[in-house]
Amino acid sequence: MKTSKIAMFAALVALAFCGTTQAAEWGTITGKFVVDGKLPAAAAISVTKDVEFCGKQGLTDETVVVDAKGGLANVAVWVYISRGKSGPDVHPSYADKAKETLVIDNVKCAYSPHFSMATTGQAVEFKNSDGIAHNFKVEGFSNDSFNTLVPNGAAYQHKFSEEESYPMNAGCSIHPWMNAKILVKESPYMAISAADGTFTIENMPVGEWKFKLWHEKSGNLSNLDGNTKVETDRKGIFEIEVKAGTNDLGVIKVTPEDLE
Repeated sequence: MKTSKIAMFAALVALAFCGTTQAAEWGTITGKFVVDGKLPAAAAISVTKDVEFCGKQGLTDETVVVDAKGGLANVAVWVYISRGKSGPDVHPSYADKAKETLVIDNVKCAYSPHFSMATTGQAVEFKNSDGIAHNFKVEGFSNDSFNTLVPNGAAYQHKFSEEESYPMNAGCSIHPWMNAKILVKESPYMAISAADGTFTIENMPVGEWKFKLWHEKSGNLSNLDGNTKVETDRKGIFEIEVKAGTNDLGVIKVTPEDLE
């Protein structure tokens, strides 16, 4: 009789948990950043070290990357939590992603990818696929900075324990033109726009949430207007209601003046 009661209680707990899980609603956010206007072509990089190798790579400045249709790459979007407020609950699908190792590579005397994002405690592998030595000089605000040499074919692994307010700088002291950005956040609800300007943030709890927009060239994408669903304030912050299913923010226009 006692065993039967325990089994019944366990079943009721499981049923209640299942009901809670099913009651939770999640939404996916999509959008596309497009430059509304003309930008100058990316400048060629002046190679001053290891010219026999790096000078053959046709390197160009990656600060602003725009495709043939105006798609703006490397815009960072992250959920913005006001002081004293709680962040969103995290969907179970992010548990496995937090265990993945983020790889930042040196390829043809440039960082690949140019802009990366990681959650706190996630393993980051700083890799060197080039046939020459590079070093990773990463400058944190909340995290300790480090500067480590990575010989060709080698790698260095690191974990950032603290959230950063803004993306960190990464550079190579040997090759001064090399630079990249790393965004480290506690919440996984963040994205970096792809080469065509598109971005996706999956499985966010429904409700009113604030987001921040940032680009390497200008910092906060402040005072964006003229967009149907996204208009930012002076800090680059906008608010939307996330509904169950797909929340398409459409084309988010950025002018050349916004990138100054």
